Amino acid sequence: MKQNKLTLLRYKFLTIGSAFRRFKYKQLGFKIGPNTSIGKVGLTWHGSVSVGHSCTIEDGVDFKVDHPFEENNYIQIGNATFIGRNSEFHTSTKILIGNDCMIASQCIFAGVGHEYRKELPINNQPTTVGDITIEDDVWLGIGSKVLQGVVIGKGSVIGAGSLVNKSIPANEVWAGSPARFIKNR
Repeated sequence: MKQNKLTLLRYKFLTIGSAFRRFKYKQLGFKIGPNTSIGKVGLTWHGSVSVGHSCTIEDGVDFKVDHPFEENNYIQIGNATFIGRNSEFHTSTKILIGNDCMIASQCIFAGVGHEYRKELPINNQPTTVGDITIEDDVWLGIGSKVLQGVVIGKGSVIGAGSLVNKSIPANEVWAGSPARFIKNR
């Protein structure tokens, strides 16, 4: 019986902490829909990230938007989407995540890259950028990585540890590094 009381007390404490974070983040310009639970997240620019209603964003998720004052640089997450611990979003354009998605822990979304021409030192290479779009009802397994310019179609599933470097049609299962077609869903 004592353990049940401690569990209930812990749940109430976590709920109060989440409500306080929501209030603080909203005051800084982070757009958060109703019934969304936000863990301790990293934000480089609060006004460039919006999250829909009924989402769960776990602790350790990082949102990095380069050049946040440019109108087309932002991260938008739809409704009823789950994002697991220690996932990273990095863009110089936009990252769009649809509704009803499940993004497991440690997923990386890299909307920024670098060229690698031989005539320039590696630290002087120009950057490359591209939007990332994850359509509705997509599941990304733990540790998946999605690179710039990729669109993952509605209803697709990406296996754990996959590297997605090209667009994926709707309702397909892909896995591997680089990701390749496994079967239709």
